[in-house]
Amino acid sequence: MKTRGRFVYLTILISLFSAPASAQHMVWLDFGNFNLNSWASVNGNNPPTAADVTAVQNQIFVNMAKHFAPFDIYFSTFQPPNGRYTRLRYQGAAAGGLMGCAGPSCCENTGNCSGMDTWQDAVSGAEIYSGSFAGSGSFSGANATTARIARGLAGTGSHELGHVLDLWHCNAADDYYAQGQTGDCTSASFATGDQNVNSHIMSSGRSWQLTMNQRATVDRFFSVHASRRKLYGSFQARNHWEPLPSFDSDRRADLVYGRYQSPTTTKWYGRMSNGSSFGSWSTWASDAGEAGDIYLTGDVDGDGDADLVYGRFLSANTVRWYVRKSNGSSFGNWSTWVSDAGAVGDIFRLGDVDGDGDADLVYGRPYSSTKVTWYVRKSNGSNGFGTWATWRSDAGNQGDLFFLGDIDKDGDDDLVYGRIVSASIVTWYARESNGSNGFGSWSTWRLDAGNRGDLFYLGDTGGDGDADLNYGRIKSDTKVKWYWRQSTGTKFGWYSVWADNAGDAGDSFRLGDGDGDGRLDLFYARPRGLTSLTASPDLTSIRQYGRLSQGNGFGSWSTWRSDAGDEGDVFP
Repeated sequence: MKTRGRFVYLTILISLFSAPASAQHMVWLDFGNFNLNSWASVNGNNPPTAADVTAVQNQIFVNMAKHFAPFDIYFSTFQPPNGRYTRLRYQGAAAGGLMGCAGPSCCENTGNCSGMDTWQDAVSGAEIYSGSFAGSGSFSGANATTARIARGLAGTGSHELGHVLDLWHCNAADDYYAQGQTGDCTSASFATGDQNVNSHIMSSGRSWQLTMNQRATVDRFFSVHASRRKLYGSFQARNHWEPLPSFDSDRRADLVYGRYQSPTTTKWYGRMSNGSSFGSWSTWASDAGEAGDIYLTGDVDGDGDADLVYGRFLSANTVRWYVRKSNGSSFGNWSTWVSDAGAVGDIFRLGDVDGDGDADLVYGRPYSSTKVTWYVRKSNGSNGFGTWATWRSDAGNQGDLFFLGDIDKDGDDDLVYGRIVSASIVTWYARESNGSNGFGSWSTWRLDAGNRGDLFYLGDTGGDGDADLNYGRIKSDTKVKWYWRQSTGTKFGWYSVWADNAGDAGDSFRLGDGDGDGRLDLFYARPRGLTSLTASPDLTSIRQYGRLSQGNGFGSWSTWRSDAGDEGDVFP
């Protein structure tokens, strides 16, 4: 596993928040040249069958979806027709036993590997070589199962994608910055503070060697402790563009999350808020959606509780949308709300842009680096999203942070987007919905609010009926400072500090009205056991904290649930 010329190009450490923020990133898993020809047998089949190849591909997909579940990074087996993307090309054997490559110097196919921190290119890429695993006893004979092979290849794919996304070898991003280390961390002088170095997807194949058995048996390496904080400098958290909704009509924000059971099965759990904590879990759907689906939540039928909405890529230019309505205690049967809306690489949101009380399907398509066109399909409130209409032919740039929210208190959601101008300047624009057929002309709502790498959220934390701009700034590994800029109806006002220290650098943050008082509160999640940089996190046990809005700040923290979710779960 290499990058450009054994890190020849990595002599200068890029700062933690050097990359511009991105609304999302698409990854194309290209299996066009993938095969298992190097294996004598797989699952006892000699030679491996086409079904074995398909099974490995499907399991690679779901494993990588789990690896990157916390981030706004999506996977497809179709080449995106618009926008920038990373191509991960899975192949057969490679010369010299190389497992994967992200840099041109080691790439088997010239032009397919782009190197470290190239995700902002129009097309970036890396390669993974399946044949290099076949000779190991951990992947041959009785050990040659589709599950073990897929774990090894998915881990390698996530490692090489990590390089494209600006992750270094060996361990946790916070180790580099905390200790001021530069260069390749395989040097003998590097003294890591991370005792779980082999639990990270970026563990080096040289200095800290993952055994082949680890590659075959460890389901997931990523953790808050390992890499999320680094990637947060470039990507907002997945699906956190909308505050946590109420699924049972009581106005209190609830916690619902999905867990992949297989490539084609996602099980959904719900924990309802009682105003001071998230309650016991219950199954909300035993099978709703597949790995790689676009999961959103919103009240599409206007009955007061949020529904589960998910889109599935059927081709590069076809996304089919399904809805499972909430009955207050579970998600009902699925129905198709539109057979084709959107394309791979589009930016999908739900929002009530026409003010009729039900959420509509809104999607932006990046036609160029400076042009994003926005389409709307209005909910009919019953059984479908209607005919598409262009609501703005050009609003925002590729890489802007896009939100929907009612910033002017007129009852319909507006389009708001932030643009990273420099390390210390983020400019905010708004296009107000006319409630009928379009987002209006742009206006600057704040010339400078936030820094590159801040965690941005839009929602009514003040409780006056319009959505405010909220953002957290990482001050240290264990300190995040929160700022608030109130919407005046025409702009975002002066900032005030709403919490000097709320959450750790790698926590997963959300807004939601947990107590139903009309003000959005701050929630954050952390693996249990993660009490220090050297502690061992339990990725299957996530603790949820809350700080209630007081109208002028976030109050003291309390534990809203000691164990709710798995880091590989989908939190829409």
